[in-house]
Amino acid sequence: MYDLEGVLGPSVMQFVERHVRSLLTWDILVFFHRNPEAVLDANGLASRLGRRVEELETEIDALCDGRILQSAGGLIRYKPTPEMRDTIGKFVEACQDRGRRLALIALVLHKIAPQPPA
Repeated sequence: MYDLEGVLGPSVMQFVERHVRSLLTWDILVFFHRNPEAVLDANGLASRLGRRVEELETEIDALCDGRILQSAGGLIRYKPTPEMRDTIGKFVEACQDRGRRLALIALVLHKIAPQPPA
């Protein structure tokens, strides 16, 4: 079995388990981490990510529930706590390394479609 926690570290593993519901969530997190001052409506975010607004709605809601994003008056902004911002930074950093990115992809895909036990 591949040691994902050893590759990613416990804080990134816990973050992914709790907050990264899909590869789209991943894209939203990376976008806002790299553009922390961005304030967009759903159409603007969809345009930046090359996605449809309908795809974003549940992911944005989940990230708002997780207190990573804030949505008010139709505008979405990045509002994590300093500790969460640091963890998201570690997640984004892990995305830059091929081996760690592959581990992240495996973890997220397993969450999306868990395999039955062998």
